Amino acid sequence: MWKHVYQYTRIIDDCDLARTTNIKGTFGYLDPEYLQTHILTEKSDVYAFGVVLLEVLCARPALDRYLPHEEVNLAEWAMFCKSKGVIDEILDPKLIGQIEPSSLRKFMEIVEKCLKEYGEERPSMADVIWDLEYVMQLQMTPIHREPHEDSDATFSAGGGGSSLVIPRLMVSDSFSTNSIVHKSSYGEGTGTDSSETRVFSQLKISEAR
Repeated sequence: MWKHVYQYTRIIDDCDLARTTNIKGTFGYLDPEYLQTHILTEKSDVYAFGVVLLEVLCARPALDRYLPHEEVNLAEWAMFCKSKGVIDEILDPKLIGQIEPSSLRKFMEIVEKCLKEYGEERPSMADVIWDLEYVMQLQMTPIHREPHEDSDATFSAGGGGSSLVIPRLMVSDSFSTNSIVHKSSYGEGTGTDSSETRVFSQLKISEAR
């Protein structure tokens, strides 16, 4: 079953920005900027979502105190491995050999943006969702993106000259960590699935309507 990663208790004023007390959460998901300002914003949710993306990719919790000191915090450890070019060493073993390199690179770019230290440097959830759609397309079919000025994105699948047009998602920037859930059971196997499209199928992203 799905499990809640954590839940914030928030006091929101007219500007959707407030000083928060009695926060309920888990270290490892908590916006580092909150520790300085004691203020939560939508970008705090973006940070937490970036951690959840890493949990899905690496099949481990955000904090694991049984690991060596430098590996305890998943977000910090993953960013270190990315900087060294060894992110493949911390992937879920079930995913090794199944992820398109271009898809993995883009996925990690998204995560890195979500985990920026300051909220103003993080993307909106609308941008995150759009980028994850692109990751899915890269995974399903190795493709090259064509520049396009319209709201749609055009991808060409080399060889036959065919193209795939993907409309930009119409989603709200508003996203709540109350809705973040995680399906990974950290290591429990359920059999083998040969379909490459299952690699990122654990990501459950609800389009805001």
